[in-house]
Amino acid sequence: MYLHNKKVAINFIDQKEYLSDLPFDPPEAYPEYKGNSINPKNKIYSGIRHTFYLLGLDKENYNTEAWNPFKNLIQPRMTVFIKPNTVRHFHTGGGDVLSVIVHGSILRPILDYVCMALKNQGKIVIGDSQVIFGNFDKAWDEGQITELLTWYQDQTPIPIEYFDLRTVRGARTWLYGKWRRKRVEQDPRGYTFVDLGSLSCFEDIDPKRLRIAIASHKNMVKHHSKGKHEYLIPNSFLQSDVVINIPKFKTHRRTAITLALKSFMGIPALKDSLPHFITGSVEEGGDQYIHPSLRKRIGTTLHDHIQSNPYTIIKFILAVIKKLLWNTHWIIPFKDDVYEAMWHGNDTLWRTLVDLNRIVCYADKDGIMRNTPQRDHFCLIDGIISGEKNGPVSPDPVPLGLLMAGFNAPTMDAVGATLMGFDIEKIPLVKKTLETSDQFCPLFNSALEDIEVIDEGNTYSIHELKLHRNLSFEPHPGWKGYIEF
Repeated sequence: MYLHNKKVAINFIDQKEYLSDLPFDPPEAYPEYKGNSINPKNKIYSGIRHTFYLLGLDKENYNTEAWNPFKNLIQPRMTVFIKPNTVRHFHTGGGDVLSVIVHGSILRPILDYVCMALKNQGKIVIGDSQVIFGNFDKAWDEGQITELLTWYQDQTPIPIEYFDLRTVRGARTWLYGKWRRKRVEQDPRGYTFVDLGSLSCFEDIDPKRLRIAIASHKNMVKHHSKGKHEYLIPNSFLQSDVVINIPKFKTHRRTAITLALKSFMGIPALKDSLPHFITGSVEEGGDQYIHPSLRKRIGTTLHDHIQSNPYTIIKFILAVIKKLLWNTHWIIPFKDDVYEAMWHGNDTLWRTLVDLNRIVCYADKDGIMRNTPQRDHFCLIDGIISGEKNGPVSPDPVPLGLLMAGFNAPTMDAVGATLMGFDIEKIPLVKKTLETSDQFCPLFNSALEDIEVIDEGNTYSIHELKLHRNLSFEPHPGWKGYIEF
């Protein structure tokens, strides 16, 4: 179903904020509903239900006691993994955190229909691997997810587990900086390195130039070399039969958009092996910044030593020197303001995400890559409050009332980017995944023209959707003026 279903349902509802009324009961006692209470104000529940109907899920039984929208996706005794986007516990620009993370009211109907499909037999695991400095507990409290799950565990005999997927969290040191790591390791089933080998999009890239700003480049080289490209994946995910992905509808500084594909950055347990950029300027074969710059190159060297040196006092001294060097741009400006590849020339992060999405689809329960899909995927995108401009953790909130649902991540991203008013031919993350149809372990196996977008009961192609709706989102400054129609 992951590869073959190219339908996407979009649904704009008359509610552009989240209810705080736990446990987010449905607005009426639907024929299939097994609960005892309702909340007439909850249009999000009814909106998700109607989105499932628009997608054609168990359409023949809709509005009857037998309606089971996930019946072709989830069977009794399966393990269902639910992945909400809870990337960080606060909006880094001081804005509304609910433009950054998923809210519990989105999760409630998902749980109801998953439990219905499992018929009291099976297991539900819910988790996310946030950015290294994210506070998992606070983020889930902000979205009222923990409160919802605490209540829900008493409503069903199906075991519901939820935990931080990371193996380490970032922490402040006693001097300036956030260089310390705290071990987490909450997955009771442990973790497995999944090696893509030559299948990785990094096979022809010099691993010594791969970077993520929050980790030592030495660790990156441990996990990426010729013929070896590995990512640490929680076993609770690998042992799942179905993954339900719940992203936010946002722009992104390195990939233009963060929707279904980018959401799986929240699966790996260790961030150190997730390349975000290649060192150097474009002219030098990198994408870290646009024009060659001696000061930026020195700054990168200093940063490498900060991340890899074991002594806090030395980290502190180097960080001060780096800060002073960077501040020289107030006197002698850089030729460009890009430093960590937050622009449309980023040629790295899409590669990481293609690797991760292949793992999501093709890694078996032991972490071995296979040539056939190992688990099905369903995606519901939360756009009740969306985010534009400086996403993903500091976007301008956009009260939109949008819900999207579908089965194929590249398809979801193609539709979502088009809705935002962006040209998917200019977004490598979307363009490259749509081009995997003739590759080993494809993420998309058809033509762009085969995508069907259902909106208000009508069906559109991607080209027709572009003419039908344009939300005119403003992209991140590093992408502005490049990807808009």
